[in-house]
Amino acid sequence: MDNRITLLYENDHFRTIVGTVGILVILVALTEMTLQTAVPLFLTFGSMMAHDVADEFYDLPEGTNWLVYGASIVAVGGYWMVVFPLPWVGGLFGLVGLWFVFDGVTTIRYGPSRTTSGYMSDLETEQWGETMLRMQTLNVIYQALKNADGPRTAPELATDLDLTESRVKRALEFLEHEGRIGHEKGHYHVDPPRWGRLTPIVQFVVWLPRRASRPFRRVTANI
Repeated sequence: MDNRITLLYENDHFRTIVGTVGILVILVALTEMTLQTAVPLFLTFGSMMAHDVADEFYDLPEGTNWLVYGASIVAVGGYWMVVFPLPWVGGLFGLVGLWFVFDGVTTIRYGPSRTTSGYMSDLETEQWGETMLRMQTLNVIYQALKNADGPRTAPELATDLDLTESRVKRALEFLEHEGRIGHEKGHYHVDPPRWGRLTPIVQFVVWLPRRASRPFRRVTANI
């Protein structure tokens, strides 16, 4: 019996479920949240946790998470349309959920639309130490290029930062893949942001419509 309890405690999904249920119970007990208003949270968290458990056992294809999340949002929208006096809010949630469902289906059908660099994606969930080291390496190299008085090569960066050249090269490849740095004839550099401090906002405004239309463009391109 004790062994079974220990195994359950060591299971990440079980701890997540217990923690989530505990937080929702506390919210209902100590705040003005009611069981009626807590239903959307139960639907969303419950569906995503069910997906995580199924994914661990069956290795679900990429995009399934978006499909399940979208379905839960559609369910929340339908619930709000029936229960609350503002049905248009539920309808809006339903439309957003349908987009997530559509995006998940296109990802499952056609595969990921963008290849991911193996620098971060090839790490196992348990390799937290290596994950943190790689993230720190990315930041150190990016800051070094940003503060440099000119383009730098991988060997130069490795010497300056006391890192192995292979680790520096992999980090540079990832940064270039993500569009954070430029590369020309073996020399890497960071271009100053075009819009200054507004650059993240401008990038988000440009990215949002492209991201929203991506599943539709993928379907059209494969008809």
